[in-house]
Amino acid sequence: MGFISSEIIALIRERTDIIQIIGEHVRLNPSGNSYKALCPFHKEKTPSFHVIPDKQIYHCFGCGKGGDVFSFLMELEHMTFPEVVKFLAAREGIEIPKDHDPDADKKADLYNYLDGAARFFETCLYDSSAGAVAREYLKKRKISAETAKKFRIGFAPNAWDSLAHRLGRTSDDLLSLERAGLVKERAQGEGYYDVFRNRLMIPILDVHGRVAGFGGRVLSPDDEPKYLNSAESETFNKRRMLFNFREAVPAARRLNSVIVVEGYLDAISLFQNGIKNVVASLGTAISAEQIHMLARNCEIIYFCYDGDAAGQRATLRAISLQKDAPVNARVVAFPDPTDDPDSFVSREGAENFKKLLEKANDIYTFLIETHTRGLKPPLEIPVKEKLIQEFKELVPAIHSSIARSEVIRKISKLLDMDQHVLEKEFEGRETPRSDETQKKRTIISPRLNAEIQRQEWVLKHLLENPEELERVRALLGPGDFSDPRLRQIFEAISFQQEAAGGSLKPAEILAALDDASLISRLSELITTLEDRPPEPFMECVKGLVKSRLDLELKLLQQQIREAERSGDDKCITRISMEQLEVKRKIELLY
Repeated sequence: MGFISSEIIALIRERTDIIQIIGEHVRLNPSGNSYKALCPFHKEKTPSFHVIPDKQIYHCFGCGKGGDVFSFLMELEHMTFPEVVKFLAAREGIEIPKDHDPDADKKADLYNYLDGAARFFETCLYDSSAGAVAREYLKKRKISAETAKKFRIGFAPNAWDSLAHRLGRTSDDLLSLERAGLVKERAQGEGYYDVFRNRLMIPILDVHGRVAGFGGRVLSPDDEPKYLNSAESETFNKRRMLFNFREAVPAARRLNSVIVVEGYLDAISLFQNGIKNVVASLGTAISAEQIHMLARNCEIIYFCYDGDAAGQRATLRAISLQKDAPVNARVVAFPDPTDDPDSFVSREGAENFKKLLEKANDIYTFLIETHTRGLKPPLEIPVKEKLIQEFKELVPAIHSSIARSEVIRKISKLLDMDQHVLEKEFEGRETPRSDETQKKRTIISPRLNAEIQRQEWVLKHLLENPEELERVRALLGPGDFSDPRLRQIFEAISFQQEAAGGSLKPAEILAALDDASLISRLSELITTLEDRPPEPFMECVKGLVKSRLDLELKLLQQQIREAERSGDDKCITRISMEQLEVKRKIELLY
């Protein structure tokens, strides 16, 4: 991207609602003049991520990350600064210079090709005689035309190069289609062939509503695999995306729960029946990243997989990953093991499906029943020993002491063993913090003394009242800040405000820094602007100056003692005069 003026950047920042942008990724809860959430940058169980809308910044007190809306998208979505500027400018209808970064343009073009492919597949479904088989399949699956249009369902023709022929008019087009995972170069001969052929095509959207990839379902039972998903690409990451996530988030936040299913059509069928808080993993077992995406938006996750053996394995896999997330995970079981979410809701309706949610077992009950299914008491000792070894991986991972105690009680009853014996057997060992973790935690949340609090208070005041910078600088200099990072922040504020004529907002000063530790420290200061000591501001400033002058007096007194030992009267006289000058400065402060 060519040069973008600071005025345009400031306009984009001003018009962009940081709450709306961040709220598309995490569930924000009001807290005074800010919002709190689980941090999207690290795993945590208690919210320590704060967003201050009137300052247009965020800060996490857990991992220390902070910044403005630009840095948030750069960090979370791995976008470059030019990509973020272009993306936000487009959202807010702000024109930016035509001279763009070629790499950023190429990535943006991928979304255009993916969207073009989605439109092509939709056309083939509705306007082509070849799409009759796909339309018949949707009818058989009871997917209405309205729902099909809502999810932009399409059809990939049963031909080798229909998409390549339609969208690949030039060699550059074909290369872009290949980067988007839509075509492949022929191993023999010239040209490209379509990746998706004779399949029902379901677009997968990212959190911004852009087509990022596709899931293609076979229409002929002879074709394999049953589902073919887009390959990993610059726009498509299976571990960090969920089907229908964007549409499900509002309902998930309202209901404080989300339903996770295996197949795209399961999710579509539930959505069509009025159950909106449903998502599906992208053709693979659910990942830890996906669970944390959900945990940031609701507290209850219902795992609703098929009742067959594969579905049971998928459930166990999901449960093993959720233990590090702050969620209440529950397992939905169908009375008929041959059912899946689509078949059940199509036959029994949404109300009966909701009753299944009400009856859903907590994960611990599900795991106990899964491990002991088919066993009849009294159990032999080797069987008990085997079960205890299996439960040893489960019980210590239960963070809630109440849940852990209840699970042990159930296991003791099943095994006919003393509960206290099992408690000793299942005792978990807390992993000691590494030196690095302890050091990081200390750096992020230091136990502040009065001197550091004064220095922070002065900086906070200058962030809120930049017009007072000149008055403060007449008394205070960088040397009055004993904390190195606070000293650097004072210098940065002074430099940036002087260059801008004292008109910069806190988020703009933050954006001008390129040192991660300074950004973290400054965003923390901005986030805690309301935490002010009882001491008046100018008293804080004078207190800092006095601390420096008191230190100078001590050093001068030490020099006088050294001069007295050496009998240097001239030096004693000179230093004594300096002492008097310092004392005079202290008197002038008050």
